[in-house]
Amino acid sequence: MPDITRIASSLLEKLPLAVMMADVSGQVIYANACASRLTGYDPAGREEKWLGRLFPEPMRPTGPPAAWDAHIAPPGAACGATRNGSSATLRRRDGLGLPVRLWREGVDWDGVPYELITFQDRTEEEQAREDGAISALIMQATDRGILVLDPQYRITHANRAVASLLGMTVDALRHAPFGTLLSGAESDIGTLRQFRRQLSLRTGFELDVHTRGPQGTDLWLRCAVTPHFGDDGALADIIVILHDITHDRQLRDLQRDVVEALTDQFSLREMLDFMCRRIELIAPDCMAVVMLSTGAILHAGGHGALPMPVLQAFEGLEASTAGGACGTAIATAEEVVIPDFSQETRWAALRDVAAQQGLAAEWAVPIILRNGDVAGSFSLYFRTPGQPDRWHRRIVNACVHLAMLAVEQQRSRESIIRLSYADRLTSLPNRAWLHRRMAELATRPPVVPLSVLIIDLDRFRKIVQALGQGRADQLLLELADRLRHGIVGRDVLIRTEGDEFVVLTEESSADITLLAERIIHNLEEPFSVDGIPVSLSGSIGISTPDDGQDMEERLRQAYTALAQAKKAGRCCYRFFHPSMNRQADDHVILASALREAIADNRLTLVYQPQVDLRTGALHGVEALSRWNDPVLGMVSPGRFIPVAEETGQIRELGIWSLRVACEQMADWIARGIKVPTVSVNLSAIQFQDPELVAQLGAILHQTGVPPERLIVELTETAMIENFDQTVATATAIRNLGIGLSMDDFGTGYSSLSNLAGLPISEVKIDRSFMNGFGSTGNVRQVVTAIIRIGHTLGMTVIAEGVEEAEQCNQLRAIGCDVIQGYYFGRPMDTAALDTWISERRVEPVPVA
Repeated sequence: MPDITRIASSLLEKLPLAVMMADVSGQVIYANACASRLTGYDPAGREEKWLGRLFPEPMRPTGPPAAWDAHIAPPGAACGATRNGSSATLRRRDGLGLPVRLWREGVDWDGVPYELITFQDRTEEEQAREDGAISALIMQATDRGILVLDPQYRITHANRAVASLLGMTVDALRHAPFGTLLSGAESDIGTLRQFRRQLSLRTGFELDVHTRGPQGTDLWLRCAVTPHFGDDGALADIIVILHDITHDRQLRDLQRDVVEALTDQFSLREMLDFMCRRIELIAPDCMAVVMLSTGAILHAGGHGALPMPVLQAFEGLEASTAGGACGTAIATAEEVVIPDFSQETRWAALRDVAAQQGLAAEWAVPIILRNGDVAGSFSLYFRTPGQPDRWHRRIVNACVHLAMLAVEQQRSRESIIRLSYADRLTSLPNRAWLHRRMAELATRPPVVPLSVLIIDLDRFRKIVQALGQGRADQLLLELADRLRHGIVGRDVLIRTEGDEFVVLTEESSADITLLAERIIHNLEEPFSVDGIPVSLSGSIGISTPDDGQDMEERLRQAYTALAQAKKAGRCCYRFFHPSMNRQADDHVILASALREAIADNRLTLVYQPQVDLRTGALHGVEALSRWNDPVLGMVSPGRFIPVAEETGQIRELGIWSLRVACEQMADWIARGIKVPTVSVNLSAIQFQDPELVAQLGAILHQTGVPPERLIVELTETAMIENFDQTVATATAIRNLGIGLSMDDFGTGYSSLSNLAGLPISEVKIDRSFMNGFGSTGNVRQVVTAIIRIGHTLGMTVIAEGVEEAEQCNQLRAIGCDVIQGYYFGRPMDTAALDTWISERRVEPVPVA
């Protein structure tokens, strides 16, 4: 090994830079480890390595030259390389090229010239250069706008796509603030605020920006924002990629507005007209029309700016292949494209009309409903020849679906209207039909005035309970058929609700009497339901025409007459008389005054004591409502309670009674007055109120009364009318810890199984049993049976209406627990009851 090679090896072996030495022939005589790794040659290998082969471009010839030294610079001089080196390609042993930076220098050792070659791998540098070139190419070639912002949100770079979107030059955008993109609307401040707030989260995000395009057109851009941070964590720059979503926004707004129109119950024509005009707004190169097919005949369902002669040409054509592109699309359920009317050979008349109006092309798409029916077609007309583009297809695909929804909604609406005027069970006209007919008669009175008969079945609810709803419906069907055959001429039979029917008739008063008697007679003949004979009866209210009466007044009078027929004993008819109005007016006055009395808290509660027969102690009190009106005077519960039930005020009255009774109980507890319980009677109507239990809980919570100090009374009527609901409500009340009492037991004909199924804590024997209790053995036996039943079911038994000592004796003898009545005290106000409690001696009830 020459000395220079040995010295080079000792000095250069561990350098991270690739170093080789070559003699004047170009043969490599030394290569350090880094050079061997990059060239792929084994340092100890014997194969010859020539510079011309390793670096074919800058070091030709490739073989040993005859005058190679001519290529070597004088010692100490650089040979064809700059100070920073030159770019070259190293041809590795495996044939692959490796980009390197190359330095060459001539050296002299003992008078012999050599060349020192130094090179460095330039792969990463070349890759970075290529990446930069590709990035620059992408930035300029992509149709997406790209911006680079500095930390102050100024634009440092912008590609051509951004400039094209905004109608500005790249130079005009450079150094402009990000706010330059905004439209100048009031919403811009919110957009900038959101932009900065999202950047503060130090993560990428998307933001929709409203801006202006060329000629000031509205433009929506979706900005994908990516912040870049330096090594010190500070914001270095912000990359913003912009995508034009104007079409997406326009289509979304169109869909939203049409759906709102559907929700707001606009007519089909209004919705389709609106849709077509909006399409022409976002696609101004076309005109839209919706053709509908009704009975296979075409008619315009909605349109925008399409010329009227074109619409008239289609009106009344068949929905077939002879009906132009619209009719063909409907008949074939496939889209039809006419790119150029001048080249179209079909539909000459339609083609000529379109051409005369400056239309050159058409695209028709069928509107197919979800049941498969083709309801019409959606068409776009173009002023220039051509095919629909992607934007047109997006619009129509969305709008065909919306048109389908609009048509289906209209059909559903029409079906609902048809159904809304017919009774589902009997197919007779219903109450809605009657009101519509009354409205028509108000504007166009009939030549012959109409009389009104209202037929209401007597006690039909009990029949339903006995037969079940299915058989009751069969009975109503037979009844409707019988009534239908009982009327004559132009009379109309209407079923207004469950067991109520109305007849509109032109008959005279004398003939109406015969008609009413015939109806009552027909009802009396037994019906057969599944082989079960059922007898019915009905009451009829009749109103005949009078000068100046409208149908609404006549209907009201017939209802008034019906109420009188019910009061007269049922199974009869009554003609309206003005005196009936006076009674009805009294009822209205009472109802109005009661509403004000409840609202102004002008009612009061009185309390009647209940005494334990064994100990003589106060068992509890029953709260009873009283009303002393400043105008009407003292109104008995027998008058105002039925009015409250009829008008629905019974709920407010019941809640008022519960609240006042609990407030009074809280006062007794605070003052140490020993009133064990207070009972409040609730009506059957209130017991069906789903909010009752929550209201009870709220009242107990607000007054602080323990639930066991309150007892709720229900009547047998409440239990019978809706037993399942009653059980659910009663159970929920008992779960609150409130007592439950069955009031007036023995008068409602309820079954023992119903009584056993309720979580009752006490049962009250109705006061009617006290009449003749001491002298009639049968009454005593019934009361004894009630007491035994109550005890068997674990209930306390209270007898109401006890007024005599003998009644007390007999009740105690047969095991009654508690008595209530005038024998101990009438209903008293709070002050009188407090005095009664403080003055009486507690001892067993004496035997007379």
